[in-house]
Amino acid sequence: MVKLPIDESTKLITYTKVIDVTNQTKDVLFDRVLTWAKGYYKNPTDVLREQNKEDGKIVCKARYKISNPVDKKGFASDAGLIQYTLTLLFKDGKIKYTLSDINWKQTSYYPCEKWMDTSSQYYKPEFEYYLEQLDANSKEILKSLEKESTNPKATKASDGW
Repeated sequence: MVKLPIDESTKLITYTKVIDVTNQTKDVLFDRVLTWAKGYYKNPTDVLREQNKEDGKIVCKARYKISNPVDKKGFASDAGLIQYTLTLLFKDGKIKYTLSDINWKQTSYYPCEKWMDTSSQYYKPEFEYYLEQLDANSKEILKSLEKESTNPKATKASDGW
């Protein structure tokens, strides 16, 4: 089974980290990450739920598709959407991200942690495959975020031209 980061207090799947970005102001880091979000997400106006530069906070609520395991004919059918919240906090020289509230889009709220309960009467073997996709997608999002937020070229100063 894939090893997912579980928050001690909430018992929910939570990816969190503080990124050190020395010699950068809170505002510069905020702008970098906002630029990243507007480029990374296909529909940033829908995804960006909070942008507060003064408080140093951005909240994104986004989703991505997952698929079922490949069948005998080599086809991977659609398994639905995973929704998540990405909260970003900024201080001078630091960015803290938290990717949490990960759930399977259903008619009612379905936390992805349910997929980890192999003793449940509702457990299905494909849940392991869903968890692998959840982990891979979460890491891909955060890798992209870290790369852009630590990249000085992301916010170019105007030289008057």
